[in-house]
Amino acid sequence: MNIPSTLDDDFYCRPLTSLLEEYLQIKPENIVNSVSTESQIMTIQDWSEDVTNDHLIIWVDTFIGENNTCIEFKDALANAINLIKDEIDRLIVNNEIYPLRRELITLRTIEECLEMIDINRDKKIFLITSGSLGLQLVPRVLNTFPCVEKIYIFCGYIRGLVDWAMDFTDKLLMFDFPNDLFARVVYDIGMYYMERAINFSNSNEHISALYYLYYCKTLVMRTIHIFHSYLWFSLTPIDEYIAMEESLLPKDMVQHVRHNVQHV
Repeated sequence: MNIPSTLDDDFYCRPLTSLLEEYLQIKPENIVNSVSTESQIMTIQDWSEDVTNDHLIIWVDTFIGENNTCIEFKDALANAINLIKDEIDRLIVNNEIYPLRRELITLRTIEECLEMIDINRDKKIFLITSGSLGLQLVPRVLNTFPCVEKIYIFCGYIRGLVDWAMDFTDKLLMFDFPNDLFARVVYDIGMYYMERAINFSNSNEHISALYYLYYCKTLVMRTIHIFHSYLWFSLTPIDEYIAMEESLLPKDMVQHVRHNVQHV
C-alpha cells in the first residue's frame, strides 16, 4: 500500500474524510455527512504485544482538579478515551495520591502539571487547562515538552484569551462548552492512532496497523455517539481502510485481531 510516511503539518486539523480520501483515493461522492445510528461501539479488550494505547489526557484546573468536583464530566471523558475495561487506579507521586481514571489525570496546579508531564514523557499527552492557568502554562509546556500533542483551553470567556493565545494557534484550541471540548479531544486522539496505523502500514506491520485502525474507529464513533458532535463522518472510509489491511494478512491472523475486539 503506497501511503506517504510523512504526514502534513496540518494532519490533526484536517477532517477525517479528507484524510482518508487522500490516502485511500475514495471518491468524494462516496463520503456522506451522516453516520448510522445502528453502528456498534467497539471496546478493545487486548492487543498484540507490539501495540500499546499510549495516549494520556492531563487536565489542570484549580476547581475541576479537586477529586470531588465535576465527577460526571471527568468520568464521561475518561470512559470515552478508555480502550480497555479496567478499574480506576491511583498514581502516587512524591507521597501525593492523584486519581488516575485510566488515561485521564486531573490536577490543580501548574507545578503538579509540569511534574506529571515530565513523568509521562513516553506518552502522547493531550493537555486541558483553564484560561487563567494556561496563560502561564502553555509557553512553558510547548518550549519544554514535545510529548504534548495538543493543548485545549476550557474557559467561559474565550475573548479574554485571544491576545496571548494567538501566538500558539498551531497547538492550541479553545472551548467554552464541555461536549465540544470532549468531542474534539477524543477525535484528536483517534487521529493520532490513525497516524500510527499509517506508519505501521508503511513498515509492513499490518497487524499493528489493524489494531490502531480499530482504536481510531472506536474513538471516532464515540465522538459522534457519546457527545453528539458537530463533526459527523461516515465510518465507511475507515471500514474500507480496515478491509485493505485485512486483505494483506492471513485469515487466521485477521480472526485473531477480530477476536480481541468486542462489540458492545
